[in-house]
Amino acid sequence: MIRRTVSALAAAVVMATAAAPAMAQTAPAPAAAQPGLSISDVSAWIAAHGGQVAPVQRVGDQTFIAVRDGEMTWAVFFYGCTGDVCADIQYAAFFSNPGVTLDMVNNWNRDQRFLKAFYAPADAGGDPSATVQYDLLLRPGGVDQLTDPTAVWVGMLGLFARHVGFLVETPAPAAPPQ
Repeated sequence: MIRRTVSALAAAVVMATAAAPAMAQTAPAPAAAQPGLSISDVSAWIAAHGGQVAPVQRVGDQTFIAVRDGEMTWAVFFYGCTGDVCADIQYAAFFSNPGVTLDMVNNWNRDQRFLKAFYAPADAGGDPSATVQYDLLLRPGGVDQLTDPTAVWVGMLGLFARHVGFLVETPAPAAPPQ
């Protein structure tokens, strides 16, 4: 009984497909816009927003720019590049001073989101250091997509710099007696 049902079903499928009209050919979908930004557009955008941008540097496979922003210098590393257009960027900053500790960095990573840090012990004759990083996955579109993540980076970078003792908060001036 099962064999007869399977044979009848197979025959029905063959007849249905033979009688069906040929499927219409569809044109291939247009290629999706590739994510990413050009290195020159990122550099120009940062400069237009007040950062002093150094020329592009290439060391081995690594491409980056240095940015001077107020009291701090940080870098933009470019990843997943095809020519001058890169799919991802990473903001990074390096702080070195005798007061940087592993506990400081661990506490930052435990208590903060977005920017992640790592600790490096002192080299001979040097100071310990902390590096903080923030990765951005770029999408198709213009440089305006940098606005919000860069605001997060710049705001939290100052917090991190104070956390590791690079920037020292100055107390507000005392109010004059009344």
